[in-house]
Amino acid sequence: MLKEIMKQAAPKSYMDFISELSPDELYEGLLAYGLFCEKLPPIFTAESFFAYCENLTQPFSDSPRKYVIFDSMRNINVPRQFGLPTPMAYQKLCKCLCDNWVTLQAYFQDTTSNQKYKVSRIHIRKLENKKALFEMSYNNWHTDGSPEPDLLIGKRWLVKADIATCFPSIYSHSIPWALKGKTQAKANRKKGYSNDIDHCVQQMKDGETHGLLIGPHASNLLSEIILSRIDKMLVDEGWQYTRNVDDYSCYVETHEKGQKFLLRLNTLLREYDLLLNHKKTEILELPIAAVEQWVRQINLMGSLTSIGKMNYKAVRAYLDSSIELMQNNKSNTAILNYTIKVLKHQPLTENAKDYYIKTVMHFSVIYPYLIPLLDENVFDIFKVSVNQIKEFAEIIYRENFESQNYEGVYHAIFLAIKYGFTLDELTAQQAIATDDCILLLFAYCYLKKIKDRLSVKDLKNYARNIDKSDFDRYWIFLYEILPKSELSSEWKAMKDGKITFLTL
Repeated sequence: MLKEIMKQAAPKSYMDFISELSPDELYEGLLAYGLFCEKLPPIFTAESFFAYCENLTQPFSDSPRKYVIFDSMRNINVPRQFGLPTPMAYQKLCKCLCDNWVTLQAYFQDTTSNQKYKVSRIHIRKLENKKALFEMSYNNWHTDGSPEPDLLIGKRWLVKADIATCFPSIYSHSIPWALKGKTQAKANRKKGYSNDIDHCVQQMKDGETHGLLIGPHASNLLSEIILSRIDKMLVDEGWQYTRNVDDYSCYVETHEKGQKFLLRLNTLLREYDLLLNHKKTEILELPIAAVEQWVRQINLMGSLTSIGKMNYKAVRAYLDSSIELMQNNKSNTAILNYTIKVLKHQPLTENAKDYYIKTVMHFSVIYPYLIPLLDENVFDIFKVSVNQIKEFAEIIYRENFESQNYEGVYHAIFLAIKYGFTLDELTAQQAIATDDCILLLFAYCYLKKIKDRLSVKDLKNYARNIDKSDFDRYWIFLYEILPKSELSSEWKAMKDGKITFLTL
C-alpha cells in the first residue's frame, strides 16, 4: 500500500502525460475545446461542430483557407497577433494528428526518454475538471515535480533565453525535419505522415509555410514536435534546464558556460529556422535570480495575511507592494495578474472589498492586459454590482476603442451582454468602421439582444457586401449572422445542421 501511495505521489514524466491521451481524446480535446483562444470572452464553443464532424459522410474539401486575425494584449502592454482558423481546416489538422497519434507518441518517447525530470513544463495534457487539453498557466507540482532545487545544487548562474516570435517563425516544413530528420524530409516532400501534418498546417494558414497560428491548441502540440527534438540534443549534451513553451532557464556553474549554452541553443534553433530573442536573453548570478522573486514575495504577503479577513489597510499594502514589484520588474503586469488570482481566495472586509474592486478596475484601465481577468476573478467572486460593472465597461469601451485595442472593446460588450446593461456609445456603424471580425460579431450579438433591429439590419447588409473571396477572414461573423440561403457549400450544410459556435 505504501509503495502504491508513493508511486501515485511521484512526479510524472513527459511521456506519462502524453500516454494518458488516446487518439480519440486528443481529437476531441483539440477540436471541441481547443479551437477558440482563451483570450476571447467566453461565448464561443466548438462542441456542436465536433459532434457534426463525428457524422461527416465525406471529408471537408482540401483547400487553402484564410483565417480571422485579432490582437491580444501581452503582459508587457504590447499586443500579440492571434489567429482563428476556419473550423474545416482546423478539423482536418486535428484529424491528421489523431490518425497519427500513436506514431507521435513514439516520437515523444524517443525525444524525452533521456530526461531525468520533465524539461517542458507547459504542454498538452489531461487537465483537472476541464475538457480542454491545454492551459498556458497550468502547473501542478504534485504531478509535474519541482526540478529547480536539484538543478541549483552547485550552480552559480542562471541563463534566461527565449525564442524570437516563436509561433509566427515556425516553418511548417520544419515539422517533418524534426520528425524524420532534415535530410530524409527534404528527399521526400510528398509522402508520409509528417508531410501530411505539414500540409494541414499550410492549408489552415492559406497555403503559407511560415508561422503557426497563436491560439488554437493544436499549435502548442506542433511546436512541441520541434522543440522536444531540440531538447533531446541539449539534454544528451548534459545541459540542465527547464522550458516553458519557448522560454528557457538553464542552470550552469560559470558565466562562460552560460555563454556556451546560448551559443549551442542558438545553433540548434537555427537548424529549424528559429532565432533567439536577444533582448530577453541574460545570464544572471545566483541565488537571487534563481526563480521569479516576485512570485515568492506575493505568496509570502498572502501567507502573512491569510488568518481571518483582510482589512482595508492590509489590502492597500498588498496592492501597493504588487505595484512596486511590477515597477521593479520591467513593468511586468503578469505580477498584477498573479496578485488578482491570489486575492480572489482571500476573505475581505467590506471596506477592503470596496477598495480592492475599485483599485483593480483602475489598474485595468491603465493596463488592458488585466481586463480579461476581471469577470471571473473579481466580479463573480466579490459579487460586484451591475452598476459598477456598467461604469467600468463604459470606461474600458471608450478608452480601448480610442486606442484601437479592440480586445478591451470585446470584453466591454461581453459584460453588457452578460449583465444586461446598455452601452450607449456602441453603434453598428462604429463597429463596421473598425472592420474587425470579432468586434463585428460582438456588436451583432449585443444589438440583437437589445432588439435594435435597424442596427442588426445594417450589420447584415455589411456582411452581404464583404467580398466572398474574403469569407474566411470574417467567417465567425458571417457564418453566425447570415441565413443558410446566403451561405455556400460546406458552410450551408453546417448551418442546415443547426451548428453554432456561440453559447449565447
